[in-house]
Amino acid sequence: MLHTRSAISALALASSIGVADAFARQGATAPAQGAGQKQSEQGGQGGQGGQGGQGGGGQRSAQGLFSGGMSVSGGGGGQRGMGGRGGMMGAFSQLQNRYKPEFLRRDIPLYKEQLSFDDAQMTVVEALVNDYDLSFSPLAEESQDAVRESGTRLFQSFVGGDMRETMRSVRETMQQDLEQMEVENGGPLSDEARRKFMSERMAKIGEDAMAARKAAGADVETRAVMQEIFDEVTRWDTKRGELKKVVTDGLEGSLTPEQKAKWPAFQRFMRREKGMDSAVLSGEGTNLFVVMDEAGLSQSSIDGSTKVLDDYEIALDNALVARDDYISQSEPRIMKAVIGGDTAAAKTIVERQITLRRGVRDANDHYRITLLGVLPADDGAKFNKAAMASAFRRVYRETRASEAFVKALELADLTPEARAAVASLQQLYSAELSNINDRIVNLTRKEEPQQRIEESLRILAVLDGTSSPLVMFGRGMTGAGAGGGGAADPVGDLMDQRGEMGTKYLEQLHGLLTPEQQVQLPKGRDGGRNFGSFGTGKISELPEQFQDAAKTADKNKDGTIDEQERTTLFESMRQQGGGFGGQGGQGGQGGQGGQGRQGGQGRQGGGRPSQGQSGN
Repeated sequence: MLHTRSAISALALASSIGVADAFARQGATAPAQGAGQKQSEQGGQGGQGGQGGQGGGGQRSAQGLFSGGMSVSGGGGGQRGMGGRGGMMGAFSQLQNRYKPEFLRRDIPLYKEQLSFDDAQMTVVEALVNDYDLSFSPLAEESQDAVRESGTRLFQSFVGGDMRETMRSVRETMQQDLEQMEVENGGPLSDEARRKFMSERMAKIGEDAMAARKAAGADVETRAVMQEIFDEVTRWDTKRGELKKVVTDGLEGSLTPEQKAKWPAFQRFMRREKGMDSAVLSGEGTNLFVVMDEAGLSQSSIDGSTKVLDDYEIALDNALVARDDYISQSEPRIMKAVIGGDTAAAKTIVERQITLRRGVRDANDHYRITLLGVLPADDGAKFNKAAMASAFRRVYRETRASEAFVKALELADLTPEARAAVASLQQLYSAELSNINDRIVNLTRKEEPQQRIEESLRILAVLDGTSSPLVMFGRGMTGAGAGGGGAADPVGDLMDQRGEMGTKYLEQLHGLLTPEQQVQLPKGRDGGRNFGSFGTGKISELPEQFQDAAKTADKNKDGTIDEQERTTLFESMRQQGGGFGGQGGQGGQGGQGGQGRQGGQGRQGGGRPSQGQSGN
C-alpha cells in the first residue's frame, strides 16, 4: 500500500523528496507536495485542519508505485489522504516528516490561548518561532535538494533505461501465452492455474532481472547512493535537533509557575497536532477529541465523558511518544542494516515499528468502546459512526449503490408503489452493506499490520539485492522466487465481493425504474474498490495509462469496453499487478474555531472538546 507504509530511510526519502521530479520525467503524474497544507493553512485561528482527500483505489501497479503517495497533511490535526494501496513509494512517504518544521507561525496564537501568555511572553514566542522559520526553511531545502538528487539516481537504478518497455513487453507476452493456454484448455483457466502460471513466469523474469542488475554493478551503485542519503539525513537530523532545542529552551525558560503546570498538557496537545497525521494503519490517525467535537454531541454528553477523555489523553500520548521516539531513532538503524546486508536486524526493527503503531491504533479502539459505555444511546451511535468513518474511510465512504438509492428516492416522478419498493430494497442493501463492512473492518484490523510488514520486507529485499526489482511493480506481481509470492489479498477480495453485491442491487434498482429515471442515477465508482464505470466505455476516452490494457481486453475490437470485457480487464489487471494507484488528495481548508462559553477557547484541531457551551 501504496495506501504501503514503513520507515526505511533511503527509499523513503528518495520517494517523498526525489521521486516526483523523476517520475514526471517518465511521463506520469505525481501528487504535488504541500498542496494540502497550503489549503488548510487558510483556516481561521483555532480551526480544525481539514482532512486530506481520499486517494484513488488503484492496486498493485508499476505506475501506482509512484503515483500513490500520501498528500501532505491538511492543517493542524487534519489527516492525509491515502493514495492507492499498491505503491512502494507511498509506503515510505511519511519520512518526509523529517523535513516538516516542528514550530509554525500559525501555531503562535495557541500559546496565548492555551497557556495564557502575556504580551511580553508573546513577543518572545514570536521572535523564537520567526527565527526558527527563517533558519529552518533554507537549511531544509538545501538538504532536500541533496537527497532529491540522490533519490533520482536511486529511482533510475531500478526503473530507468529499458525497464518500462521491458514490463510492457512482459505483460503483452504473458497475455498472449495465457490466451493460447485457454485455447488449448478449451476454455478459461481456473484462478489457481492462472496464479501458478503468473508465479512461475514472474519468478523466472525476476531471477533474470536480479542477475542483470548484479552483472551491471547496479547493486553496488544502490548501496553507494543509499549511503549518500544516510549521511545527508544524519547530518540534517543533527541540525534539526539543534534548531528545535533553541526554541524549546527559550519557551520553557519564559514560563511562569502556573504555566509550567499546564506545560505537559500543552505538549500532549501539540503532539496530537503534529503526530496524528503520521498514521500507517487504519485507525492509527483517528483523534477521538476531534471526532467528539465534530459528531454533533450534546454538551451534557461531552461533560459526562470528561474522566474517560482524561484517561484517553494520557494513554494516547504514551502510545504516540513510544511510537514516534522509536521510529525516529530506528530509521537510521534500518538504513545501516540494509547497507550492511543485515536483513534480520532490519526485519526486527520493522516489526517493532508496526507493533508500536498498533499501540496507537488500539488506544483509539479501546477508548472508542469505553466512550460508548458512558454516552447516551443516541449520541453514542453518532459518535461511533463518526469514529469508524474516520478510522476506515475506504470502507465507510459512500458507495455508488447507496448514492443511487438516495437519488432514486428523490425522483419527483417516482410512483408511490415504486417508491415503497425502492425504500424496501434500500433497507435490504443497507443491512447487507453494514454486515460486509463489519467483516472488512475486522479483517483489516487483522491483516493490515502483517501486510505492512511484508511490504517493507519486500522492499528491504530489493535494496539489499536478495530480491528482484520487479517487487517494486506491485504486490502479487512476482512469484515466490522473486520475493513477491503472489500474496493473497483477503481484504481486497472482500471489497470485490462488496462491489459485486452493490452491482446486483443496482441492477434490481434499475428494474424498478423507467429508462428515463435510470439515466438520472449517479454514474462512476462501484460499491467496492472504487474503480469506476469508465463512462462511455470508449477506449480512446480512457486515461492513457489504461488504454493498452483495455485494447487487449477488447475482444470484439470495437473500440469500447462492454461490461464483460470490463470484468476481464480488471481481472487481468489484478492478476498482473496492472492497477493504478490514485493520487493522494489535498488536505481540506481548516475550519474556523468556534467560541466557547464565557469567552472560552474555541475548538482546536486535535484538541479537547469545549467544556463550556458547544462551540460553533
